[in-house]
Amino acid sequence: MRASPGKGVSLSPRAAASTSSATSTLAKRPITADDLFAIPIVGDPRSSPDGSRVAYVVTHLDKEADDYRSAVWLVPIEGGVPRQLTAGAARDSSPRWSPDGRTLAFVSTRAPMVPAAPDPSATGKDGKGANTTAEPPKPLPQIWLLPVDGGEPRQLTNRPFGATSPAWSPDGGTVAFLSPTAPEEDSQIHRTEAVADERVIDLIRYKHDGRGFVADRYTHLWTVPAAGGEPRRLTAGPHDDDQPAWSPDGRSIAFVSNRGPGHERNAVSAIYLVPATGGDTRPLVEWDARFHSPAWSPDGRLLAFAGHDGAAESGRIDRLWTVPTTGGEPDCRTADWDVDCSDVGMSDLYTSTDVRPAWVGDDPALLTLASMNGEVHAWRVPLDKGQPALLSGGRRRVAAALSAGDGLVLLSGDLTHPFELSRCAADGSAEHPLTAHSGPFLNQVALAVPGELRVRAPDGGEVQGWMLKPPGADAGDPLPTILQIHGGPHAMYGSSPFHELQLMAAKGYLVLFSNPRGSAGYGEAFATTTRAAWGETDAPDVLAVVDEVVARGLADPARLGVCGGSYGGYLTNWLVGHDGRFAAAVTMRCVSNFHSFYGTSDIGFDFGEVEFGGTPWGDAARLLALSPISSVEKIETPLLIVHNEGDLRCPIEQAEQLFVALKRLDKPTRFVRIPEEDHDLSRTGKPSRRLARLHHLLGWFDHHLQPASGGGEVKA
Repeated sequence: MRASPGKGVSLSPRAAASTSSATSTLAKRPITADDLFAIPIVGDPRSSPDGSRVAYVVTHLDKEADDYRSAVWLVPIEGGVPRQLTAGAARDSSPRWSPDGRTLAFVSTRAPMVPAAPDPSATGKDGKGANTTAEPPKPLPQIWLLPVDGGEPRQLTNRPFGATSPAWSPDGGTVAFLSPTAPEEDSQIHRTEAVADERVIDLIRYKHDGRGFVADRYTHLWTVPAAGGEPRRLTAGPHDDDQPAWSPDGRSIAFVSNRGPGHERNAVSAIYLVPATGGDTRPLVEWDARFHSPAWSPDGRLLAFAGHDGAAESGRIDRLWTVPTTGGEPDCRTADWDVDCSDVGMSDLYTSTDVRPAWVGDDPALLTLASMNGEVHAWRVPLDKGQPALLSGGRRRVAAALSAGDGLVLLSGDLTHPFELSRCAADGSAEHPLTAHSGPFLNQVALAVPGELRVRAPDGGEVQGWMLKPPGADAGDPLPTILQIHGGPHAMYGSSPFHELQLMAAKGYLVLFSNPRGSAGYGEAFATTTRAAWGETDAPDVLAVVDEVVARGLADPARLGVCGGSYGGYLTNWLVGHDGRFAAAVTMRCVSNFHSFYGTSDIGFDFGEVEFGGTPWGDAARLLALSPISSVEKIETPLLIVHNEGDLRCPIEQAEQLFVALKRLDKPTRFVRIPEEDHDLSRTGKPSRRLARLHHLLGWFDHHLQPASGGGEVKA
């Protein structure tokens, strides 16, 4: 299928608002690391049933509390002053409208806090001693109800391990939600008794980054009367359930789960149905697949969802599907459209939003997000498999699109504008802003304006990239340059708000970032090219971007730096072991040894087996050949290693191996261990530790690339 543009597609309202002259831009101050605390993060919009209002969430980083604060806000669709609905020291999120539009269910960590039962994933059988910390336990998230037009919020759930993801029944009488279930609540969950505080493990998938040990704790689907009362558990067993969606008649709830064959080893997710009053769960789509985001058609006859078949095949793009709710074979509605029907953009100024396909129009069609060429936009996909229509324009990332009245509401941002809400007609025309929470911040700071790069790799393939020049930099002076490499690898840099990239430019660096082979947003073949070929098919692409800016006289070839996290950390390690052009490098939450990653990472045995091309016992030579640890003797670039001690995705042993090898070989290196944080430190970690990470990152580059800037305190 070919894409057809929507009528009268307008540019981002933020782009229209940013018309200051070069003189006024220079009069503003540079962005700083502390501006993390000044930038509001807008997310998770939900339109009211009558389409007149939008509830959404605004998150701030609180420096004094060293925590996050988020509140629910409300704005009229026709425009007006947004109104804050919740306040205080809690994290309020996930606002969901009741069918009559009078009440919002939301998730909050506000007091009172339920007395938590001993945590079997973190303690012994007596609840003592295995998980000690100097800090008191944080309040658990629970479901609360708030009258929209006035009144106090009322606590609805009091689950011992918290509750999230509220979803109203069509009649407004019941709220479905998700909550972890302990073994004592579910006889189907096997738990081996411990003698003291040891963990006894029988399952291969026993830990998960960001959650910890999960072998005897599973997230299940529950319901509770909206008027209050005892919750009812609808699902059970050693499976995690997610994304509940009520049928239009209120009789069934669709959800996503890993209940199919091979669920223990493979990251399978399929679509299931359960009666709303309880009963047997039945599979609606139980393929070897990764399906998610269920959405019922208005008449209840079809269920739409996104995903791909082949659960173990990483790099596959998300397509749109429908299936009869009475059973039958799924129908892929975008089989001929080689576009990822999801948001694969990246940002450190983003909060998670549950975005699903939405049914729109009298002629059946699905409203979806789609990622391509560094941008994410809203599209209308007709169910007759006709041409998708573009509903948003401009170089930006649309992170949510929802129907509201006779139009759409968009959540979008770009490299010079944090996420905000706007409204447009159903065809994408006549867009105008609804919120401007970031206005005070934007009025103060000078931000780097991105320039796009299109370069040819050595094999002739095209690579898309971007550069940020320091605001006010002289056009003729070659600049110290930092190449940033994204994680994934199946993710996408592009037109998305990014504090860290802007901070580097403000510190005097030309910042390069690109989407090499393996990235998402350029079709399925492009994304899967790196399977079993990490470092071989992708490294030439990122180096081609560096070569281009050096050839243009923009980058100083004697002052080149490279950094990245996760997969980006891997490729950083690979580059400094195979190319001597970089004067400094920083590798973060990296991979250095495929062999050990297989058994120590929470995803090593499935993701690693596909991505790296084998197993330690069957393909040891190949795994080690592609592992940066095997090239450590060739590393001459000063390398800073930053790793989080709580990272279960790329365990800290990956950094430990690299550091010890480099020190043993008397190579210039330093190891920064950040306590407690998981793999997502740079996006969701404790604010003080996010700042510390930025300090180490920029301090290392300043010392090696700009010693006159005051970076001399760092010694390799």
